[in-house]
Amino acid sequence: MQKRVLSSAIALALTALASGSALAQSSVTIYGNIDVSFDRIKRDAGADASAALLAGGVPNANVAAVNTALSGPQSLNRVGPDMSSQSSIGFKGVEDLGGGYKGNFVLEGQVGTDNGALLRDGRLFGRQAFVGLTTPFGELRLGRQYAPIFFSSAVITTERFGGTDQFVEGGLTNALNIRWDNAITYSAQVDGFRGQLGFSPNAGVADYVNANRGGNGSDSAGSILGGNNSGASGEKTSGRGRSYGAFGAYTVDALTVSLGYGATSFKNVNVGLLTLPSSLALFQMGDYKVWNLGGKYVLKDLGLTFNGTFGRGTYDISGISASPNALARSLFGLDNGTLAVSSLVLGTRYDIGAMGFIAQWSEVKFRNEGRGKNQGITLGAEYSLSKRTTLYTRYAQVKDSGTGPAVVFALTGIREVPSLGLSVPPATDGKVSMFGLGVRHNF
Repeated sequence: MQKRVLSSAIALALTALASGSALAQSSVTIYGNIDVSFDRIKRDAGADASAALLAGGVPNANVAAVNTALSGPQSLNRVGPDMSSQSSIGFKGVEDLGGGYKGNFVLEGQVGTDNGALLRDGRLFGRQAFVGLTTPFGELRLGRQYAPIFFSSAVITTERFGGTDQFVEGGLTNALNIRWDNAITYSAQVDGFRGQLGFSPNAGVADYVNANRGGNGSDSAGSILGGNNSGASGEKTSGRGRSYGAFGAYTVDALTVSLGYGATSFKNVNVGLLTLPSSLALFQMGDYKVWNLGGKYVLKDLGLTFNGTFGRGTYDISGISASPNALARSLFGLDNGTLAVSSLVLGTRYDIGAMGFIAQWSEVKFRNEGRGKNQGITLGAEYSLSKRTTLYTRYAQVKDSGTGPAVVFALTGIREVPSLGLSVPPATDGKVSMFGLGVRHNF
């Protein structure tokens, strides 16, 4: 029952199984991955934003807490989950119906190995929860599952989308580029090609978007994109949250190339700062579109892999007042119009015996003139004690220049996990870093 978490995620969520002989039997498998580390996180202080917050209308009683979240330094040691991979526990079942048809399901959750709490915003099966039907022509799935564009980076990275994997930035600048609620997907595989089409009537957008999480999130109080309650109401009459996506990858010999696309209709949803009420909304968000392109080349005899992705997304932004004190403008440098984001990620991995060495670099930036950017690096090494158990170390850093996407999207709830999963985003013109030693075991 051994599964490597990324391999199992891709296999379970993408591959359309080929037809086979009718066995007239069903099976249920338990699988998972446990990843835990002892790490140190440090965030440099940014410029004091108290005056801008007061001028923008934030109540005096909230200014100190909001300013600390925006600009305060932080240094902590912790036992933390998911540094090199995502911890998970799942149940998958399949029944052979004969003639190349199979019924299947996946229920997969994520548990924090530091305290046993449910992650993915407190959902029992927050990673995946779907039922599917495999046919000789492909596979149809319904339920919570990965967005098609997720796979365009997942098949390229040599990491496992853990907290230090820079390939999370490969065009995945908001939470709905990773998972959808209420999803319908069709996937197929032919020789070296595999692909997927997807649709969701509401992939996970509340009527107010901010950094509220879990049970605190609602349409009125606000919720992160993809939050626990965001997709619970199904299709909204406004069409808010309606999403489309596609993915394709082709592998020939040592080369894999991938292409992904996604689009979400936010219908001018109000977006707020941290957990402040909608009366203090920063801006409104309209249509969103994103694409990314990836490539990976494996020199198997040398143990070397080279990989990279490039992505570009656009958000329609409105509702920012003309006042110079408007928070969206004074804090983040945003203005009405098209907010364009691009990402470039490059990486390499070298394996020799039981050892592996990883290096990654990323740059994510607002393409509009005068907007900010973030640059990140990851360095790592690991040693496999067995096929299931690995010791590892990782160092990762994200640096902000001029208020980039890592700052804006984390503090507004547009992305579920702050800056590469490093627990906190960098302050404006500051940096956040993480170093840790850990162990992971898959089963």
